[in-house]
Amino acid sequence: REEMDFSARELAKKAGISDVHVFYIENEQRKPTFDVVMKVLKALNVDIREFLQETGYLPANIKPAKIKKQKPIPVISWVSAGKWNEVCDSFEPGGADEWIESDVKGENVFALRVKGDSMEPEFNEGEIIVINPHIEAQPGEFVIVKNEDKGEATFKQLKKYGNTFVLHPLNPKYPDIELKKGSKYRVVGRVVEKKKKY
Repeated sequence: REEMDFSARELAKKAGISDVHVFYIENEQRKPTFDVVMKVLKALNVDIREFLQETGYLPANIKPAKIKKQKPIPVISWVSAGKWNEVCDSFEPGGADEWIESDVKGENVFALRVKGDSMEPEFNEGEIIVINPHIEAQPGEFVIVKNEDKGEATFKQLKKYGNTFVLHPLNPKYPDIELKKGSKYRVVGRVVEKKKKY
């Protein structure tokens, strides 16, 4: 403030705080909130990064985090997921009702909005899961499986007991589904990301 030849009153007016507040802060009678610090720095045209480095709160050699490249992914219906082999090439921008951004890599990656409570407490209704149809699922992983009878997809955890594979719902009120030879279920893809709902 003094270097810029501002009076306490001028700074207070520019920052939108009271001059008494500036007086208390400068005389160490009050600690400023983060919001007040931001207002003062903005009023003095001080770069927040430089300020944090000069005051020792941020190492001088720190590099900004690299932001992973995001790409649009279609959020499709459970029926469409069940027919994924037939529709996977048709989702161009504008071809789905809803899109999300994700850094998941891979061809024909798609997303679903969780419905029902069979995968609670880990996955709640309304949360979005991202599926890669080209990664082979291993026991313990979460998968989207086509129910050939209903023509739509279901969401379960793939488990193996001895030589038997089962689709396991996390909610204990639902039973496991055993995948017998000639089963009506086929794995569509593996869940690779969850977008948590807040």
